[in-house]
Amino acid sequence: MYQSEEILRTLINASPDIICFKDEQGRWLEANNTILKIFQLEGVDYRWKRDIELAQLTHPLYQNALFACEASDKIAWQKAAMSRDEEVIPTLGGDPRIFDVIKVPIFDTDGKRKGLVVLGRDITDHKLAEEKNIKSEARLAEAQKIAHLGYWEWDIVTGKEQWSPEIFRLLELSPHTTHLTYEAFEKALHPDDYDNVLQAFEQAIYDNQPSQIKFRIVSSNGTIRHVQACSKLIRNSKGKPLRFLGTAQNITKVKQVEESLRHTNDQLQLRINELARRSHEISLLSKMSNLLQTCLTCEEAYKIIVQFMARFFPDTIGLLAMFEASSDMLESVATWGKFSEKTDKKPDKMVFASKDCWALRQSRPYCMADRETFPLCNHSFSEIATIYLCVPMIAQGELLGLLHIAQPTLNSDCLNDAHQYLAETITEQISLALANLKLRESLRNQSIRDALTGLYNRRYLEDALEREFYRADRNQQTVGIIMVDIDFFKQFNDSFGHDAGDLVLKTLGNFLNDYIRKGDIACRYGGEEFTLILPGAPLEVLQNRAEMIRSKIKLLSVKHCNKDLGPITLSIGVATFPQHGHRFKEVLQAADTALYRAKREGRDKVIVAE
Repeated sequence: MYQSEEILRTLINASPDIICFKDEQGRWLEANNTILKIFQLEGVDYRWKRDIELAQLTHPLYQNALFACEASDKIAWQKAAMSRDEEVIPTLGGDPRIFDVIKVPIFDTDGKRKGLVVLGRDITDHKLAEEKNIKSEARLAEAQKIAHLGYWEWDIVTGKEQWSPEIFRLLELSPHTTHLTYEAFEKALHPDDYDNVLQAFEQAIYDNQPSQIKFRIVSSNGTIRHVQACSKLIRNSKGKPLRFLGTAQNITKVKQVEESLRHTNDQLQLRINELARRSHEISLLSKMSNLLQTCLTCEEAYKIIVQFMARFFPDTIGLLAMFEASSDMLESVATWGKFSEKTDKKPDKMVFASKDCWALRQSRPYCMADRETFPLCNHSFSEIATIYLCVPMIAQGELLGLLHIAQPTLNSDCLNDAHQYLAETITEQISLALANLKLRESLRNQSIRDALTGLYNRRYLEDALEREFYRADRNQQTVGIIMVDIDFFKQFNDSFGHDAGDLVLKTLGNFLNDYIRKGDIACRYGGEEFTLILPGAPLEVLQNRAEMIRSKIKLLSVKHCNKDLGPITLSIGVATFPQHGHRFKEVLQAADTALYRAKREGRDKVIVAE
């Protein structure tokens, strides 16, 4: 693309005509050497400056001309179509030059102006010749007015036809060896333009008005050329037709230039659209990255990712799958898009192995662009997608999961190379954000979780109690505390070893975690002591829950190295806020005192604090 732009820039600079591109605000974007030389702007940084600003950077002689250019730009915008006018530009030490200037405004699909193409040709010599022609007699004026153009004439009185040498050259015929007639000229007309040309000539005859038409002719060697023709019927003083004359100009090169300019304009528009799309993608990527950095949990991040993926890749379906803990299996954690033509209901969570995906096997992106050429993955939407892309999520050398993007139908917006590059860039951002979140969660769990039982530790217990007591005091509710201690725990260590003792602690931790409500909190207080926090639980419910735990734990069978460790019994103390204290340390102390009272009174008991 850059090579094509360089070739285009070279062609524009080589043109003797004025060529300038401006943006929607009238600022210069690109200009060729011709216009820079005319306005004495060579060596000046003209880009992103308006005409009124450039007027201050050149000779004062050109200021009025630049002011006039800015005024004519506004007229061109108002017309919203190609405008054409003559502009006079002074020169240092010489006569001013006259330019035929064409201005073509560019608008987007919403009707907003995007740019302005300015083309200009020096017609000073032509204008001087035209002024001289006016001073000559009428017939010579008609001929010289179209200098360098083919001329033909039909004398209606005598029937004689006259063709200038330019007409012969236009048809690639020799004026010395070929006899040219009007019938031969008609025969050279392009079949698709034949009727239009005859109609224009008839209009010139019967309407007594000059006609002008553009058409194509086919020369003797088959070359197609574009022609602009003008014709006029001349009458005498009594209105009787005398002769029918006209001109024909070869405008093939002009057409080629117009086509080149049109192609250039199309390329510029594509470039503008591409830059706009890239800018939009960069903006979205920045917003997504900022939001991901402020997420507190992976679940929050998954929701953000889904919302932005639907904006990055509209009309697609996709999923985000993450590896399960210490497993080779992946589970979908987020999906987006319409999954069926009959329903918008999203599928349940999908689980698949890493070997089912070609991208995960290779640890690099995999694009299935053609079912006849590329093998399908055994997961996700492979069966319904026309084309899909799988991108592994890798951060700091660790494979975290998979981003899967599928195109249900093949259309102009299918997953091309640009989309694939964008998907890889997005995946890098997502992978890094999720890796940081997982690291933060891991560090947080290490700081608040007991490594052996997986329950919350004493540090978290104190923070949770302070928070729950504040909430209960504000809402005039209760907070229950159950202190649990394993009876004769030292015997497990002494009789079966410390591994057996650890197994007993793990078993009790799992048991307590299963027998608490969703809003309750289970903590390892220290050693063989555990604490349960039950927000909103009255004393009667608290006591019943403690009795259930005490009775159920004795039914568990704990084995270590195929040896039954025997039943586990618990001594339990119960206390509530605010009945047993207004500070969490007071209530915690009351429950702990009740627990030791249970141990003194024979263990395997539940005692309510006094």
